[in-house]
Amino acid sequence: MNLQWHKWSVYVSPLGPIGYFPASGTVATLITIPFVWWLNAVAPESLPYIGAVSIITCISFFVISKALPFFETSEDPSEIVLDEVVGCLIVFWSIHLTTESIIVGFILFRALDIIKFGLVKKAEKLVAAWGVMGDDIVAAVISNIILRMLFIS
Repeated sequence: MNLQWHKWSVYVSPLGPIGYFPASGTVATLITIPFVWWLNAVAPESLPYIGAVSIITCISFFVISKALPFFETSEDPSEIVLDEVVGCLIVFWSIHLTTESIIVGFILFRALDIIKFGLVKKAEKLVAAWGVMGDDIVAAVISNIILRMLFIS
């Protein structure tokens, strides 16, 4: 049973083949946007949305922690993109979704996740799954704050 969890986590953490695409983090973020739209529609209130995101974050942390030993680098394998899904969900928490807010949020999140400066870089240096998810979560929170300043009056 334990080996089955590991095999499952190695398949789920890169979202099947997506983690092996060029620019896999960007692709994973793009494919998460329809899910963000759906989640915002079914949980338009802030509390249910963040509750769902919290559950997804905990599950993702568990999956990534089980998968990490099976990748060549255990720091932050580029194949693991489940963390981008979590980040994308956080970016759009309590943000009114429009074409403009989605484009700006997407660009902000990807730029902060790729450039990795300041707190994002510090979060990436955390150990194991904490570091894999940490940089995306910090980049997402910063992106969300900027989106709030731009789109919430």
